[in-house]
Amino acid sequence: MDCERKSEFEQIKVSDKLDAVIKMTIEKARHDANKIRIKRNISNIIGTIAASFVIFILSINISPAFAESVQGLPIVSSLSNALLFHYDKNIANAEKQNVKITQVDKGINITIDNIVSDDKDLFILYTLDGQLSKDNVKNLLLENFTLKDENNNILLDSKDYKSPILSEEVEGKAGDYIMLSNKQYKCIVSSLGNSLDSFSKDKKTFGSIELISVSDSSKIPNEINIDISSLTEAYNTKLPNQNSSNFTSKFNREPFSIEGKWNFNVKIDKSLKSKKPEEFSNIKFEANNTDFNLEYLKIYPTHIDVRVKLGENKLDKSECWSIGRKLGTDKGEFPYLIDELGNKYLISGNILANIDSNKCINLSFGSCYFNKNKELYLVISQLQYMPGPPFVAIDPIKVRIK
Repeated sequence: MDCERKSEFEQIKVSDKLDAVIKMTIEKARHDANKIRIKRNISNIIGTIAASFVIFILSINISPAFAESVQGLPIVSSLSNALLFHYDKNIANAEKQNVKITQVDKGINITIDNIVSDDKDLFILYTLDGQLSKDNVKNLLLENFTLKDENNNILLDSKDYKSPILSEEVEGKAGDYIMLSNKQYKCIVSSLGNSLDSFSKDKKTFGSIELISVSDSSKIPNEINIDISSLTEAYNTKLPNQNSSNFTSKFNREPFSIEGKWNFNVKIDKSLKSKKPEEFSNIKFEANNTDFNLEYLKIYPTHIDVRVKLGENKLDKSECWSIGRKLGTDKGEFPYLIDELGNKYLISGNILANIDSNKCINLSFGSCYFNKNKELYLVISQLQYMPGPPFVAIDPIKVRIK
């Protein structure tokens, strides 16, 4: 019986196309294996890039030497430099609007690279580069410029500022800064230029324009028109650091300026501006026999708004007028916000905020909006009273927000 079955099997007619089918099947299997291998390699590469970018961001924040070493790299250079010099490192986590608008005059290119915004705060990150015929130019900073809204109303004009007090958030930081403000807006212009050997050598510098709404009636417009009419090597202010007098004494010449026209029309992505804040309210706490009420804390994409109602000391009836340090006394970082991982969100406005008629002060901090933290605390070290001396806490006062 077995012999008969074997004979029948051997007599089965085999298709002439079988060899071709087998060959095609083998090739397909080999091709599929290659595809799987390629996909696996691509996944590994993407993972490596993502991990490298995380390490890159951490390295910028931790190591200034590393950050300076990557200044010349394409794509990441504007971001790396913005993170290197700016007081608010948390903008690295924010959603950015890529713009890439370039205006050229007098051989100088000014490129607006990225925008980070919500309805109360706007960061415009720029790159300034080009070839100048003049030798040994040390730096190039924005000098004369105006910011206008979509209806051509002037929001701020750099010619209006006169030797402004250097704000707390940039005091002691590398680079050049000017701050101008009015009743509706504040603007901080930051440039990394002084950390470069010279503009003539690198032919590039980086900076940011931060526009901040400081009144309840004003918001960031849907469009910003930026008109720049001159650049300079050094700001002509009476500030104690990096002004034209220091420049003259160091380089034995007056700072160089260049006049031109660089005009930008920047449309703000409405999806950035429309993001709603995470809000907490009516958080009561006591310190130094004084009752306080944190009326609200609003976490926006670019900043955190805090409003605190101040009380009076129950023992001596002196009124508290500030939860910050007295200017010139304590060079620490207080007050600040901190999360469960130890990330600090520093104050981004004047520490000595004015107390209003309701005995409240308004403060602004860097944002943790994109960090998705589980806990957040307000940390205070000093309370200012009138009359009487300040109260300095032996251990910082820690108020839990969430």
